[in-house]
Amino acid sequence: MVGVASAPLLKKLIRPVVRGTVKSSVKLAMDAKRVAHEINEDLSDIAAEATAEAFAADLQDGSDVPRQTTKKARPSSAANA
Repeated sequence: MVGVASAPLLKKLIRPVVRGTVKSSVKLAMDAKRVAHEINEDLSDIAAEATAEAFAADLQDGSDVPRQTTKKARPSSAANA
């Protein structure tokens, strides 16, 4: 009987704690996503700078057209089967 009577009181006490925990978790996830996005932008900038420097070095070496590196084609998994 005491448990049934105290249920509304517990609900009023527990709800704010759970809500605060969820709110903090969502904020933490949003902050982590923002930081990951910033890191990705920084890495993209570094890659672009490195590419530009490599092309500039090729031009200084007397090449008419800078070499362009391409990804090697991977054999398809169907060909390996």
